[in-house]
Amino acid sequence: MSVRSVKIALAIIILTLPISLSSHIDSPLLTEGCGSCHIGHGMSGEPMLAASEEQFCYQCHGSANNRDNMVRNGKLSGAARLADIEREFDKVYRHPVENTASHSPVEIIPRADGAAADHAECVDCHSPHLRSGDPHKQRNSVSGVTATGQYIERATQEYEVCLKCHSDNEGIRDEKKNIRRQFESSAKSMHPVSRSGRATGQPSLSASPIMSSGMTCTDCHTNDDPNGPRGPHGSNNKHLLSGNYEQGGYATESPLAYEFCYSCHERSSILGNESFPLHREHIVGDPLTGRAGTSCYTCHSAHSSQRNPFLINFNEDVVTGSKIGNRIAYQSFGIERGECYLSCHGYDHDPERY
Repeated sequence: MSVRSVKIALAIIILTLPISLSSHIDSPLLTEGCGSCHIGHGMSGEPMLAASEEQFCYQCHGSANNRDNMVRNGKLSGAARLADIEREFDKVYRHPVENTASHSPVEIIPRADGAAADHAECVDCHSPHLRSGDPHKQRNSVSGVTATGQYIERATQEYEVCLKCHSDNEGIRDEKKNIRRQFESSAKSMHPVSRSGRATGQPSLSASPIMSSGMTCTDCHTNDDPNGPRGPHGSNNKHLLSGNYEQGGYATESPLAYEFCYSCHERSSILGNESFPLHREHIVGDPLTGRAGTSCYTCHSAHSSQRNPFLINFNEDVVTGSKIGNRIAYQSFGIERGECYLSCHGYDHDPERY
């Protein structure tokens, strides 16, 4: 196929794309427009690409050496200052882009057969044919799943892109991993991801608009390096969290232990019992009795609580039923007033009132 024929074919492809999916070619960094990515004879099974899946994206969004090669080959402007995303996938916790055995470049997520997703690719979250400079690369560019479980061709919210894989639409049967259900409107309390914030009486919150205007998944699940590229590519913290979060039954409180929580909740307020009169005793411990502290995770869910306010959702790997009635329950009587029924670290709450 001649160069002229390739250019004509690529022009036809671009002209048939929806207007909302205008492509990389309007970026001055791609010196050959469509030809910076597509070639006449590409890899087998790939859409006219010179490399497969994420390896293709790493040519520009990888190491400085990769980018230099693209510049030398006349595909990329020397002015490009693109982040090294490839390095993020070398971290301990990452989206499994290396799992390619079951991936097809034309597959649809969620899969129609309901089988659980076992891989992730750049194009599952990002459209390669997107207007340069678009501040919302996930929105209006790829498919998604709403909080009610409805598949949509064009996601309008970031969390809808995440729910394509992190929900029962992908065959997930473990409700603890079914993130979609955790953000259903029926939840008694939640971090404001799928609905706007309604936080009241939360003195520990740092000065941030997210609790009133809403949060995104990537406010929490993102690079652990604040100076690195943002997004849920990779992190050295479990669950792709932006900061360290000790979740064990026994934990020693420190700024590092709850670095993740303290990014939004003021440590001084928590230890000063401003939002709950026994916060300090629970997470620091009681030196008079020798009782050790426990993690925020023992009492709170980071996503939502279906039954309780204040994200109260007891970790049953640590908390057991009360001695009388074998209950694990919380009853709220308003802000800073309530009672718990449970046993934790040998201490029985039946109930414990405050």
